[in-house]
Amino acid sequence: MTTKVKNTAIAVQTTENSKSVTENAVVATGAPAKSVEKAVNIPSDLIEPSNYNARKTFDADALKELMQSISVHGLIQPITVRRKGEKDEHYEIICGERRFRACRMLNMKEIPAIVREATDEQAYDLSITENLQREDVPPMEAAKAYKRLIDTKRYDVASLALQFGKSEKHVYQTLKLCDLIKGIAELVRGGKLTASAGIVVSKYDKKIQAEILKDRLGEDGNGEWCHVSAHVLDRKIQSGYTNDLSNYDFDKTACLKCVHNSNNFDLFAEGTGCGKCTNKKCLQDKNMAFVVAQAEAVALADPKLVFVGEQYGYENEATQKIRKGGYEFKNVQTYNLNSYPTAPTPPEVSEYAKPEDFDKAQIRHEKEQTYFENKTQEIERLKQQGKIRVYAKIGDNGVKLHYKEVATKDTKTNAQVIEELTVKKKRNTEIQAEKTATDIKELLRSEQLPQSAFTPEEEQAVYFFMLAKLRRHNYKAVGLKENDYYGYLTDEKRLKIVATLTEEQKTIIRRDYLYSHLTDRTTTVADTKGSMLQAFAKQHLPEQTAKIETERKEEYGKKNARLDERITGLKKADKKAKTEAKTKKQEQPAKAEQPAKSDGKQPKKTEKSTEATTTAVAVIPKVKAVAVAQPA
Repeated sequence: MTTKVKNTAIAVQTTENSKSVTENAVVATGAPAKSVEKAVNIPSDLIEPSNYNARKTFDADALKELMQSISVHGLIQPITVRRKGEKDEHYEIICGERRFRACRMLNMKEIPAIVREATDEQAYDLSITENLQREDVPPMEAAKAYKRLIDTKRYDVASLALQFGKSEKHVYQTLKLCDLIKGIAELVRGGKLTASAGIVVSKYDKKIQAEILKDRLGEDGNGEWCHVSAHVLDRKIQSGYTNDLSNYDFDKTACLKCVHNSNNFDLFAEGTGCGKCTNKKCLQDKNMAFVVAQAEAVALADPKLVFVGEQYGYENEATQKIRKGGYEFKNVQTYNLNSYPTAPTPPEVSEYAKPEDFDKAQIRHEKEQTYFENKTQEIERLKQQGKIRVYAKIGDNGVKLHYKEVATKDTKTNAQVIEELTVKKKRNTEIQAEKTATDIKELLRSEQLPQSAFTPEEEQAVYFFMLAKLRRHNYKAVGLKENDYYGYLTDEKRLKIVATLTEEQKTIIRRDYLYSHLTDRTTTVADTKGSMLQAFAKQHLPEQTAKIETERKEEYGKKNARLDERITGLKKADKKAKTEAKTKKQEQPAKAEQPAKSDGKQPKKTEKSTEATTTAVAVIPKVKAVAVAQPA
């Protein structure tokens, strides 16, 4: 069938092959199948993409090539849509968004499409199925598509493998790409890291992936491990980023079936030995718990035991936890200590090619075991006699015991040790209180207190501090004796008083507290604090305060009046002197202002005469001023 779109020569050919693919997908998703499906031309502005399309990226060059192909050969296979909207007024793409985009690039007004009736579930499955059946589907998009189908709870790995004709191993490994961190996923999506290599990296936890990306792959994909094969990459990661479980002593029963065990990475792989752990945090947590439990056990078995600390070096997490647990540590060097003997390992028959070699190994083992038992018993006897001191060093994978001989004078009985430990316990309690106070003060200094109602406990604390400012003549009013003023008002007594204060007693305490602060270093009533003091006195002792104010006002009023009289007299005298000086200046002979006749020579004494006159004029106000000032 051939259909012409308006103004554009586009051939639509429904081939048997394309129809078969569509029908197979419909059957797989449960959508109703129709014997005949005809393409119709739909206005392009009524068609919209679907939010659940598995394909999220569209290569610009590939779209351009498809656009050119459609412009020449026509749209070989129409897109598939379904009606949407309350009145079915527009269409949603089920399959063919890439073809739709290419047609829009050609500015086609109408686009050939097959209209299907499909539920959201059917459209969702059909869209993903159509994308996964393409030959060129990118690995990351395939992984996302598989995961979205699995998340619907309608599929599992086996059913996906059956539907798409893939092996279960292929589907499982492709799904692992969804476990990649964003940076590595981008490298796979951009083709800078192969899908096989991405599957290898996806087996490891996200922390290890981040380290591999930063150290070996590079954000730009130019790292040294980007171009090695997946097999080589796996070997490098296991060597540099995993830990052999056989090196650890904790119970590894749960590890044997753990998905982070290298033996269990692949559903179809067979592992040997304990394997290697790829979950570094889990491994560290399990190992630390084991070491801490071992350290607590040896401490409980020997009350005199002391742990070896590091004064300047790094302490592992287990050591830090034991230290926080309150156990005693001493900074000593282990090279000054003797190590406890280690139990010998029995020989295994499989390790020896000849039976006689195994027999010899057994004899050696028996001798080593005898030495170990005798040495251990000797150390235990010396420990009971107090002749050695036992230390425990917390290592990364376990606890090692050490001992040191002590001089006879340093040997202590249990009673002496108990006395020393009791003193140390008392001091620890004091240090606890001191450091707690320091930390709480820093907390209150640095943090903003939340808004809340003032509590009775806070009110008691306020009166506890204000009571220190109570004046002695008010002691009796709050139940105190006058002798308490001389050093007997202890904190305990103050706390007892504030717990049972009446409102009248609280008023006395508050007023004395206010009095103390108003009078402390107050030297004038002219400033803010002084004016508050004055108002306080007026409120409680108005007559006495008024009398003081009146007396001081009268006293200094008279003094100021005398000063005002003197100031007025001085101002009058100064004014009179200035007037007389001005008059004298105006009475100077006019000759001094007229130039004398001459034969071209300047008079010699004019300058001197003028100078003398000026001096005489200047003297007059000085004499007058003195004369007036003397009577005052």
